[in-house]
Amino acid sequence: MPKYTFRCENGHSDQKTVSSKTKSIPCSVESCQSTMERQMPILNGQSNVTEVVDKYMGIVWKEGQRELVKERHDEYYWSVEVPRLVNSGTYSLETMLQNGWVWIDDNEHIHTHTKPLHKR
Repeated sequence: MPKYTFRCENGHSDQKTVSSKTKSIPCSVESCQSTMERQMPILNGQSNVTEVVDKYMGIVWKEGQRELVKERHDEYYWSVEVPRLVNSGTYSLETMLQNGWVWIDDNEHIHTHTKPLHKR
């Protein structure tokens, strides 16, 4: 059974565990003869809405979290994935140049980018 807050017209309040169908109970103060009415819950939770990332661990998005995740993704992509793609031998030189994965220096040596082009 849920716990509800009840309040009478004289200002007395009490919390009772009662059935969800119970709308009113007698006042808990002996000298008061009125009935206590069930109150709506007061939600004192967070005022901002957060997206839950992991409901089992209780991890939520923090302010600026999306930008941080994007930066981490970009760093991982350029430092791990791009060298793996270049070394796989699957892609032609033209494709790698077009995607910005490699660059050719003045001595015509091929180098792999480890950072996005706009950050260089």
